[in-house]
Amino acid sequence: MPETTKTNESFRIKYFFQKPDEVPSGVLEKICDLVESGGEVGVSWLRENLKHAFLIGYAVEHDRIVGAMVHKKPLEKYVRQIEEKTHLDLKGYLERGYTYVKPEFRGLGVGDRLLKGLVSGSSGKKIYVTIRMDNLPPIQLTLRNNMKLAATYVNERTGHEIGIFTNQ
Repeated sequence: MPETTKTNESFRIKYFFQKPDEVPSGVLEKICDLVESGGEVGVSWLRENLKHAFLIGYAVEHDRIVGAMVHKKPLEKYVRQIEEKTHLDLKGYLERGYTYVKPEFRGLGVGDRLLKGLVSGSSGKKIYVTIRMDNLPPIQLTLRNNMKLAATYVNERTGHEIGIFTNQ
């Protein structure tokens, strides 16, 4: 069941929080396109990860996807790499990922609403998210929503400092 929020006089946005098998296939493909358009995350496992996600949140305005955020089950290999670099134990955690809000919808609370809906739908679950430490808007959103910086490491491929934020 969608939740509707009027975030700005010119926009009427509906929010959905669904298990992967509840998301219509055409919508799932639009979410993939949206995440790919952001160019911020690797997309080689995008479709596979979305099919096996724990919960998918997305925002719709007039039949177009304007924002998305996912609680996914991270690949074991990826978790091991983070654990080796940070010494954190992330077994059993969901990973928040594939977050993107179209530029014209930023600053309207779309990301905040998506995050709150995912957290509500993942009640009791341990969650982590990786964020580049120079990417302040998602860090601020994460901190406002009761997640804490647990560790940092440098991504050897990009040279960026990455923060690991957890809700535990």
